[in-house]
Amino acid sequence: MSSPLDGRIRSIAREEAALLLGGAPADGGTDTDLVAALDLKVTELTVMVKRLDARLDAVEKAAGQADQEARSATRRTRGTSG
Repeated sequence: MSSPLDGRIRSIAREEAALLLGGAPADGGTDTDLVAALDLKVTELTVMVKRLDARLDAVEKAAGQADQEARSATRRTRGTSG
């Protein structure tokens, strides 16, 4: 059993979700449409996160290699200057 306040909160949440998804308020839509739109958005965001993870891994790997090269160059410099 839901209260009028609960119903109002749910209505506002649906409107905000619809606006965030780039559509019009969900007055004429169904809950199924909203769930499908949210599911699509979650899928898109999941793909985006996977791409960003892959890019971050590549950057971290490149930074690690550059760090190793810098350490190696420092060792060579110290050995020849002494």
